[in-house]
Amino acid sequence: MFVVIKKNAVFAVIMLLLLVVGLEIIISNSANVKEVIGEYDTIKIVVDAGHGEPDGGATSSDGIKESDLNLEIATKLAKLLEESGIEVLMTRNDKNNIADSDKQSSIREIKVSDIGNRIKIANESGAEFLISIHMNKFTSAKYYGWQTFYASGSDKGKQIAEKIQAAICENIPEIENKRTALSISGIKLVDKTEIPAVIVECGFLSNPDETKRLQTEEYQNKMAEGILNGIMNYLKEE
Repeated sequence: MFVVIKKNAVFAVIMLLLLVVGLEIIISNSANVKEVIGEYDTIKIVVDAGHGEPDGGATSSDGIKESDLNLEIATKLAKLLEESGIEVLMTRNDKNNIADSDKQSSIREIKVSDIGNRIKIANESGAEFLISIHMNKFTSAKYYGWQTFYASGSDKGKQIAEKIQAAICENIPEIENKRTALSISGIKLVDKTEIPAVIVECGFLSNPDETKRLQTEEYQNKMAEGILNGIMNYLKEE
């Protein structure tokens, strides 16, 4: 009887030790999983509002400046991204360019310094990618619609641009748009940026009807929501 009890006691102690070790392993593994989840839990995106005074970018026939519309849509997009739990870094938050203070003697000098600083912000941001908001313009007033562009040879850039292009189409179904995402080269903002960069040309300021739409809160919100949806669709697949 004594022997049986002793063996049972030893067995019980062994089982208790195994249980404790097992719990320690589970706790340790849980902590590691949480660390990994935490590492990827915060996503950062650079939102770039193109141009900035005195560089107004493209201008409509009635004097509407691209730089102003870019900032309005970029600001709305940034807010939506933040509400979705994404960290946002904006290259500019007001109407002015971000060229160095000693590089303001001419529009050309401003543009060179401004683009250089945008690229620097993106490259030092640690962000997943950059979305740059712009407006288009052409010699003919008949052209309209949004279009996304990415750096030639950038697979991620292509995926993001395609998702955004499709999502805007879905969010603004009343405007027929058969344009597709296109690769570009020779544009410093996408060529020199070390993270994937996508330019969203939101519409044509050479088209009077589109210019009117782009000035409305409703249409700006739809555009920003479409861009957001495209970003989220890309992140879900990633």
